[in-house]
Amino acid sequence: MALTADLKEFPNLSHTAFQHQADRQATESLKKVPLLPQFTRFLSEKIAERYMRIKHTSSSIKVGPNQYPSLYKQYVRMAQVLDVRKLPSLHISTEMQINAFAMGMENYSIVVCSALIDIMTEDELLAIIGHELGHVKCDHVLYNSAANVLRNFGTTIIEQALPMGMGQVASLGIQLALLDWSRKAELSCDRAALLATQNPEAVAGALGKLAGYSKHLQENINLEEVKIQAAQYHEIGEDSLIDKMMKLYLFVQETHPYPTVRVKEITGWAESEDYKNILNGQYRKLGEETKLKLVGQKLTTPRGKLCPNPKCQQVSTEDDSFCSYCSANLRGAQLACGQCSKPVDQGWKMCANCGNQLILDQIEA
Repeated sequence: MALTADLKEFPNLSHTAFQHQADRQATESLKKVPLLPQFTRFLSEKIAERYMRIKHTSSSIKVGPNQYPSLYKQYVRMAQVLDVRKLPSLHISTEMQINAFAMGMENYSIVVCSALIDIMTEDELLAIIGHELGHVKCDHVLYNSAANVLRNFGTTIIEQALPMGMGQVASLGIQLALLDWSRKAELSCDRAALLATQNPEAVAGALGKLAGYSKHLQENINLEEVKIQAAQYHEIGEDSLIDKMMKLYLFVQETHPYPTVRVKEITGWAESEDYKNILNGQYRKLGEETKLKLVGQKLTTPRGKLCPNPKCQQVSTEDDSFCSYCSANLRGAQLACGQCSKPVDQGWKMCANCGNQLILDQIEA
């Protein structure tokens, strides 16, 4: 099937239009980790670009107009859909691991391992590549590179990059922060994969296969059963502290969210108003990112708009067209008090819940 002829494009798309709230919060937290900027700068100048150039040139096949041209054509099309301005190089690596990743500091690269390709349909492979383009679109690649170098070389490199004695102290904090961020960043990129392909079944199918699949099995994965598994996972630990602690212990060591949970998450987003609004051309564009806020920030205006997204329910300022927290469309949204966030009606001069003045000019008159 591959990409459809009527695939919609999103000119000037900002990554904040589809960025998962958890990703946004984790990214802000990552920027505050002591010594991480110095570490990533060291990687940029000394290791990452050189390492990738040598490894990819010598040990993988670069996809292009004359090398796997049909795949390259669809790759370029997905980059156009997501409005990725600088096309990363795409490589196929003959490695027997179920993996794909994006790396780079200035010159981005995407690598897809052959073992992953071999278990995917054509549509699912495009979803995987669309996901990696999402990392580029969301500007995840700097921290992705740091995480990948840590996995390849271990923590010794931190100790070499930072002043004597500081490396060991910084090592654990940097690793935990990168792992937490990495898991949450993947949720945004699953959404990018959906926008790039506009094929929910392919995205969910690719994620389902990451959980468990063999090409020797004749039946396809039942995605409804996968979502039931995800619900069962969320229930673990509700009645047992030991199970809850074990669940947390296993999870903090992961670089990605669990595949079953990702299937449930992306199928839910595919049915959301946020996704439908983007398809209809109603999305946050480049240059509008400064309005975005993190949960917990207060309004400075008397009243605002209540986000219709049931997973958000935050209040943005009244003149915003999109939610300041999750980018949901606010057309026709319920007005809310800027002080207590309770719903208010258009003609109210004062909030019935907290007494906040809602229409200051009329009250002062």
